[in-house]
Amino acid sequence: MKRTIMNIKMKMINKVMMYSCFIAVTFLSSAQEIDVERMARDLKIAEDILGTLSEQDSRLFYQDNIESNYVPDYGVVFTIPMKPFVFKSTGSGRVAYSTSGSGVTIIDSRVRRDDRERRDREDGASVTVDVVPDDEEEVKVDESKIMEEMEAQTREQIETFLADYADLIGQLKPSDRIVVQTKNRNEVYIFNSRGSNKSSAGMSAQVLKSDISSFKQGKLSRDEFMGKIEFSEGGEEVAKDVELFATIFSRLYEPDLSSTYYLSSRRIAYNRLKNMGVTFSLKFYSSTSDGGRHTIRTTGENDLTQEQRNEKVNAMYPEFERSFKENLLDYGRTIKSLDPNEMLIFKVRLTECRGCEMPDEIKVSVKMKTLQDYDKGALSKNKALEQITITRS
Repeated sequence: MKRTIMNIKMKMINKVMMYSCFIAVTFLSSAQEIDVERMARDLKIAEDILGTLSEQDSRLFYQDNIESNYVPDYGVVFTIPMKPFVFKSTGSGRVAYSTSGSGVTIIDSRVRRDDRERRDREDGASVTVDVVPDDEEEVKVDESKIMEEMEAQTREQIETFLADYADLIGQLKPSDRIVVQTKNRNEVYIFNSRGSNKSSAGMSAQVLKSDISSFKQGKLSRDEFMGKIEFSEGGEEVAKDVELFATIFSRLYEPDLSSTYYLSSRRIAYNRLKNMGVTFSLKFYSSTSDGGRHTIRTTGENDLTQEQRNEKVNAMYPEFERSFKENLLDYGRTIKSLDPNEMLIFKVRLTECRGCEMPDEIKVSVKMKTLQDYDKGALSKNKALEQITITRS
């Protein structure tokens, strides 16, 4: 009898333990899932904050074009397009300037030094460039000083965002990174009798979510937190095999080779980010129009109405997605310079098709380990294709 009771108790204990493990596994699985809508909301708010941080009278960012991207097992990447600075000399010792809203002040070369210094004090938010006339009253601009001031402003605004506002992005793991990088080059164009052109490469900054949490909890001082932010200038160098892959991929989507959508340019924009991999940005098209009639370039079908064109373009999407994944698998494995845990990420804007079921944009990503295992024969084609992730929006 005692043995029977003991057996019953043991069975009950085993069931409780199994149930507890099931609950724990279920909780961990659900905890790792990302609420896509909430993440999109958080990133949109963060984009607006980044744009607003740039003061209105010295704005360096294109506020409406700031891009954000959540990358699973990596973190969040913000990409900021930078504005060019343009200066033009007009003779007679004066300078006319156009800076697209950016706060750079060019001083009339005939202004007295004491007046210039007074203006420096009054306009502390602007960059003051010393303009010195020579015998011919030619305007001289210190381009290096302009670039230093621009980079200092950008750095300060990024630091403020990471310290005071980046914690508003929820659902990130302690090991996730928050990265802010500038896009393209911050260029200064000077037009005068001799002409010159100076440019500065962009910068990137990143910090761990765990460091942000420590700062907010008072475990790090503000100065200590700033020391945790990793800044780099000039961007990561892109290997030749990545450039070759971009060339191959763009060629695959010219109208004569593609059976669905096509790229309008052979040049694909891409960006190398340390520890993450390479992000490619692509914009696809499907047709041309003339007098309200449409021609689908990849198939040669012409004289289509808008409705006919949209129907055919929408029907192409499943094949486009399938072939895109296959092309990525076949040619992405030629890249040898990236680490197994790094990724290839494609941000794809699709051809316009109003009222269609197809998405407006997709994000395609794959880890290099998947491509490397497929290349070595350690992974079947079907298994490798399954490991390519597509997010539609």
